Amino acid sequence: MASSLTTDYNIDNVYKTFSNVLDQESVRVREFVIAFRELAKFFNHLNVVFSFVANDLHDKFDLLDGCVKHHPVPFETVQTTIEHERNRDDKSGTVAILRLLRALEFTYLFLERAIVSPTDSKSTKHVAWDVYKQTLHKRHNRAVQASIWLATATIPKRDALKEILLRGEVEPDTADRCFPLIGKVYRQIYRIYEQNQLLELVPL
Repeated sequence: MASSLTTDYNIDNVYKTFSNVLDQESVRVREFVIAFRELAKFFNHLNVVFSFVANDLHDKFDLLDGCVKHHPVPFETVQTTIEHERNRDDKSGTVAILRLLRALEFTYLFLERAIVSPTDSKSTKHVAWDVYKQTLHKRHNRAVQASIWLATATIPKRDALKEILLRGEVEPDTADRCFPLIGKVYRQIYRIYEQNQLLELVPL
């Protein structure tokens, strides 16, 4: 799979990589990182409003890549990662996945509400702000919140965003199949962290 991926955003690659993340109830860590990297390429076509998400992702990707490379068995899935680090002082893998989960929630909800199946006539600016307030807002200080509010004014309009989102679409319903799949991955990781009472392991 990795050899077929490119440096450019491609909805077909997003769908293919997210298709490999779940194995029944398990969430594969390596495959999750690969898939989220593909989705994150979408940010390269946007503006500063998403930079606070994009810039924070790469360190988490690299950290988890290192965990999987050096300790493939304990870091094979989200569940085994949590179990491996449960009684350790170093919970960096568990924390990295949690922060990716939070970023995925913001990204998924924005794309879903603004582009894939918009339910109202709000501008992309207001959809982004509404989703931000629902997700990451409480984890940022006032200065960051204010900068993001100002940056939302430069988000492209819905038609332009949709054109970017559908780049590389081989079949006309790829996005329709892709985003329910991303949502399923998000909900499964959320459920695992909720069951282990780890959703607030770190405040930020």
